[in-house]
Amino acid sequence: MNFKDMMDEDLDLLFDPEEIGEKVIFEDNEIVVVKSSETFRTKYKGKAEEMGIYTNGVCVSIRKTDFPSGLAPNDRVEMDNESYEILDIEDLGNTYRIDIATNYR
Repeated sequence: MNFKDMMDEDLDLLFDPEEIGEKVIFEDNEIVVVKSSETFRTKYKGKAEEMGIYTNGVCVSIRKTDFPSGLAPNDRVEMDNESYEILDIEDLGNTYRIDIATNYR
């Protein structure tokens, strides 16, 4: 087993809804994601003066195989019947981490 195979096994555990992952409806498809409000708060803390204040934001990790193509920052997406603005998309190898927020003040 090589390193990539080990990482893929870790992803399977991470995205298992009985472990860490969570099933959501993302852009009309049921997928498993990993959400982190803490990562969002840490990333955007102290940036209020330069970019406003985001509320109800979350970082969402999505497997690349589940991520709809063509999405970019400033696009709007729906997750669990709620509309979000994409603030950032980060390529993490086999996954993307997207920062999304419902409100901007």
